[in-house]
Amino acid sequence: MMVRFRTLSSSCARSYFWRTACMASLTFSSWANIAGQNPVRYLGFAEVQETLRLNAASGLPGSAIQESAEWDTWISARDAEVRGRIDRGIEDSVSNLVLYGTSFTSLPRVESVERATSEAGELVPAVIARIHALAVALSSDTNNERVRFVREFLARKGIRRNTEEPYFTENLRRFIAEQAGYQNRLQDAANDTDPSAVYLARGTLFKTRGLSVDTSLLPNLALEQTLRAMLQKGALTTGSMRRIAVIGPGLDFTDKRDGYDFYPLQTLQPFAVLETVARLGLGKAEDLQVVCLDLNSAVVAHVQKLRERGRAGQVYTVQLPRDTRAEWSPEAIAYWKGFGEILGSPAKPLSVPATLGGVVVRAVAIRPRYAARMQVYDVNIVAQTLDLPTSAGFDLVVATNVLVYYDRFQQALAMANIARMMNHHGIFMANNVLASQHTSDLEYLGRRTTPFTPSGAYGDDIVVYRRK
Repeated sequence: MMVRFRTLSSSCARSYFWRTACMASLTFSSWANIAGQNPVRYLGFAEVQETLRLNAASGLPGSAIQESAEWDTWISARDAEVRGRIDRGIEDSVSNLVLYGTSFTSLPRVESVERATSEAGELVPAVIARIHALAVALSSDTNNERVRFVREFLARKGIRRNTEEPYFTENLRRFIAEQAGYQNRLQDAANDTDPSAVYLARGTLFKTRGLSVDTSLLPNLALEQTLRAMLQKGALTTGSMRRIAVIGPGLDFTDKRDGYDFYPLQTLQPFAVLETVARLGLGKAEDLQVVCLDLNSAVVAHVQKLRERGRAGQVYTVQLPRDTRAEWSPEAIAYWKGFGEILGSPAKPLSVPATLGGVVVRAVAIRPRYAARMQVYDVNIVAQTLDLPTSAGFDLVVATNVLVYYDRFQQALAMANIARMMNHHGIFMANNVLASQHTSDLEYLGRRTTPFTPSGAYGDDIVVYRRK
């Protein structure tokens, strides 16, 4: 069976997908038996032989290792280095909170990172005022969740009281300079004669950046549209999925220009993917198990807490903001309106701050039984793996806005690791071009573009692999 996917660009090669229906059976109780254990361990030298061979000439750190002892030393050091980038990611989130947050101040949001500085490169008065507002909020007895998060982070970093404003200022300057650097890299790639240069640049754009906890709704639309197209073309069969892995589920902090902070921290993708699989008939909602893999302690703790609350019979309410001034496509608006219709019921949304004119919100109370089915492990997907029982692998693995934080060799390691944890014929989906020199266990099926605007100026690419 051959399946053709269309992309927005006529220059993109047409993609063909096929899949033989195969479902390894494992009851939820069997999976739950390993939930209380810790199956996490480092990848062994024997497990990465193919990846090392394929990337030996790349010149990338770690790719020329030839001995087991050297590998063990390198992989543990790599894990420590990656985890060391978590704090810098938090600092990026703090800078975004300064620029766009509305929960700690009524001052207008900054329009963009580019508008945060003058032509001379100095922070504009509006930004300086917002820095002061956040510092004032830190010294208050506010119950604001994000302000408490920042306060605790600064205390852990040893930032003394009354020195927050200089710290915020220098951190924001660093953040702005890095954002400009990323844009320059993309522009250089766009000027390259190789048409694939932009995709390659995007694929490893943040390989040295702090690890963000960012998340948003619309990438999940791209996942759903891709799975729907595969199902319609016969590349997938109904009832073929039970176990899903979400790598880097993220938290909705305030990590982008269209991010908001007037509601509690929340995660969306684990529920979005579960609902998509159920909506398309790829699995039954009541039978699906979602396992989250993340190395950020805040994300891990959040998923653990929502799981515990679900097991105690409490709903998990998510807020879904939409800026009506943004040019969302009809499909994007429909996805926003329908999110949660299978897993929950409408709830009363929180009030939108006056400074966010044009923003509307709907809220969904996700039923406890679905929150209770979430499982989470502290895993660095490049360095660590899960030891799963035979036939207890994943039928679907999703990693959006995750592997972009690694170089090509590390991406190849992650891909081999993901393949190891999947069932045969399982599907792996990401939203950036990945390493071409990857394990033969993963078969590249193609790429599909989903527009989020009528013009197609904003959207997401989904690349798809199948476990042989």
